[in-house]
Amino acid sequence: MTLFYSASSLSFPMLPTTIFISLACSSLARRSTANLNVSTTTMTQLGCDATCQTCFQAGLAADVKMFGTSFDSGFYSTASNFTGSAAGDLLNFEAIETDTPNVITGMTAYRFHYFPVVAYAHATIGVFAGCPPPTTTADLYDYHSWSLLLENGYAVVAPDYAGLGNNATLHKYLSLPAHASDLYYAMMSVGHSQGGGAVWKLSESELVKTHGAGEYLGTVALAPVSRIYDMTVLTAGTVLTASKYASYDITYEALWLSLALKRVIPRIDLSFFSDTFLQRVDIAELAQACYYSIMSLGYGLRPSEMIRNTSALVNNVPIQAWQNAMAPANGGTSDTPMLIAQGLNDTVVLPQITARSFNASCLSGNEVHMSVYADMDHTGVLTASSPEWLGFIRDRFERKSTSDRCSVVQRASFDRAHLVTEAESSEDTSL
Repeated sequence: MTLFYSASSLSFPMLPTTIFISLACSSLARRSTANLNVSTTTMTQLGCDATCQTCFQAGLAADVKMFGTSFDSGFYSTASNFTGSAAGDLLNFEAIETDTPNVITGMTAYRFHYFPVVAYAHATIGVFAGCPPPTTTADLYDYHSWSLLLENGYAVVAPDYAGLGNNATLHKYLSLPAHASDLYYAMMSVGHSQGGGAVWKLSESELVKTHGAGEYLGTVALAPVSRIYDMTVLTAGTVLTASKYASYDITYEALWLSLALKRVIPRIDLSFFSDTFLQRVDIAELAQACYYSIMSLGYGLRPSEMIRNTSALVNNVPIQAWQNAMAPANGGTSDTPMLIAQGLNDTVVLPQITARSFNASCLSGNEVHMSVYADMDHTGVLTASSPEWLGFIRDRFERKSTSDRCSVVQRASFDRAHLVTEAESSEDTSL
């Protein structure tokens, strides 16, 4: 099932009045399904020493604060009226309590099961069923992201990815065609990070080319993931060999990669990761750790305790094949224009990989416009580029013509000395 945010009526900017969110039936029993505690004995057996355990407990506390301890599994179970339903059928619907969300004022929030108008694809927040951000975080996972659309008067539909919340399947993390399917039935799509890769892949999909859900106008990909294998190799060869490797968020987010690979290639050989690293992943699975808690398990690991055999990674044919099947800009074509915004200080999605994917997409004949923002990191680029991408969306709804060719624009900071920014890894190290 998918979740949706929505606000006012779509097409022209106006004051937002309503935000719809697909959440859950509160009448059913609730229990914790993610961010579970793991005993000291088990963690010690899995090679997690006192420092590791301290970091994990801090990360776990942060995740419990974010997600809470009450998960409405009854709602996320496949709806009894799902069989025989068609696109547009409403399966479940209820209002969110007004004293719960920590979001912008002047709106009403609902949660519902529905088949998806601008679709917003969120960034990574976890890979386990108990980690669906719209329903379980007080701010509805708004980090000045979907609310920017809301404040400009657009209706926003924000699906969760299959496997986050619903019990029918495991979340196929970074298998972008699967995420693209979750975003179908929108007129435009905007995505950040994992969501950026999802909307990029959607733009190349036959789902939108056949106009089965109506006219599709274009795509905005913000700091988008694309070539995961290439980025992992680049990380091993440049990030993990640098003295400041711990300042890169991708160092910690590598813990999600092994889970992503095992879910699509069950017999994959992951021995290029160290035993210590894989034991930390085991702890994450036991705890069903969502965000801070899983990344905290990587804190303090030395590069040799993460990837122990770089050559085995570089020559890993199954992972290369997975990338070739899943990545956008790998020969796929799109009938509509796309805007990419990428920060040069991004330590989650390395800008070299985004540039590589942009060039490949242009060589395939697509219309892609990339704006590169100096001094911007993975999250900062979302807000810094918002005047540009909100204008891009407005132009698409107004059916303005485009150049039909690719372009690259360099964006410099107006006042670098007084730029408000924060190192991305500080969220992890501050725990």
